[in-house]
Amino acid sequence: MKWVIKVKTNIVEHVKDKKLFTETEPIVVALSGGIDSMVLFDIIHQLNNNVIIAHVNHNKRSESIVEYKYIETMANEINIPFEGYSIEETTDNFHHESRLKRYEFFRAIAQKYHSTKIVVAHHLDDQVETVLMRIVRGTSFSGYSGIKEIRYDRNVSIIRPLMEITKEDIVEYSKENNIKFFEDSSNSEDIYTRNRFRHNIIPLLKEENPNLNKKIIQLAEYIDSANEVLEEKTKEFLKAYSMYSNVSLVDFNNLNKVLKIKVIQHMVNNTTNNTVEVSYEQYNAIIDICLSSTPNQTYSLPNTYLFVKEYDVIYIKKEVPIIPISIEVTKEGEYFVDDNKSYIFSNNKITHNYRNYFELCYNELVFPLHIRQRKNGDKMSLKIGSKKVKDILIDKKIPKSERDRLLVLTNDDVVLWIPGVKKSHQDQQNPKKLYIYEVE
Repeated sequence: MKWVIKVKTNIVEHVKDKKLFTETEPIVVALSGGIDSMVLFDIIHQLNNNVIIAHVNHNKRSESIVEYKYIETMANEINIPFEGYSIEETTDNFHHESRLKRYEFFRAIAQKYHSTKIVVAHHLDDQVETVLMRIVRGTSFSGYSGIKEIRYDRNVSIIRPLMEITKEDIVEYSKENNIKFFEDSSNSEDIYTRNRFRHNIIPLLKEENPNLNKKIIQLAEYIDSANEVLEEKTKEFLKAYSMYSNVSLVDFNNLNKVLKIKVIQHMVNNTTNNTVEVSYEQYNAIIDICLSSTPNQTYSLPNTYLFVKEYDVIYIKKEVPIIPISIEVTKEGEYFVDDNKSYIFSNNKITHNYRNYFELCYNELVFPLHIRQRKNGDKMSLKIGSKKVKDILIDKKIPKSERDRLLVLTNDDVVLWIPGVKKSHQDQQNPKKLYIYEVE
């Protein structure tokens, strides 16, 4: 009985000390059928009388359907709500995709039962494996702190009450309580990274230091504490910038490297809704761009996001392809660029106060006119001589990312007007004019 008392006492005290959940609030228990989750369920069911079982069948093993049916039957016998979900393998990256679908399912079940708590069975040995794997593979600074005991995911909390319980404790508890569980046959296969660490690497490390688990947990806790300080400093720095956008390049460059990485991480997470991971090498490349004397640069991130440096600011944005625009203007009328923008060409002045407009003398006019994006070599007539459109945009400090999207009005490939930027010089001999208005 000593294992039962030890494990249960530790978890009960832990739940109460950290106020993980109450005895009556609805809790979704992620129950795979393995020894860890079955022990977790046994204990949670004793602590809480409002449990919902959520089981996911990954369809990777022949015995999966047997496990599904057993858990469903068990839930019905003890009068506990059961929710099951089957995942079909659809991509090469099944492990990642299935994890996303699994937690999406858990969140949906939590919402269905008006729960804000999802309980999963990660334990201390899982934490040791995770930290060591991340050390070898590489991760962000916060990643070295391992698995969070409590992780907030949208409107729910993912809770791991077994994080201070070892695998040995779990095995002994299951023996003394005659807990039925299913052994996942894939756990013995060394084709999986975690299994190689569990079966081969960690036993060797424990030969060097039998207290390996303790030392790794101490390292994770130390990094977690240090990361909390960095998080506070990062948020303090970024609170001056709405939506973490248009961050001052000068202020950013004055930070030390660790804080620079944290700031970039927050900017990326905020813009991408935590869907993009940035490697250490990518952080370094971005930092180098910020220190470069080149005023306008971009850096491609996964999922078609961009890090952008524009003169004295930096930000993250979704890369949107440029759609070529070429509109021929043959007479008066309204010409639509898209649903949000059009140009009105009229022989009469319009009283409406349009922000961008252009008066074109008829002696300068030869139909057709064209509305298009700028091209290499485009020039505009000025009071004295002419100037390349590219140089005009640079002088106006138009960000590089916007230059190729700007429209110009041309006559026989001569640029007459860059709406919102500059108008060409005209010979005013003819009083008759064509009035052009940008409508947005």
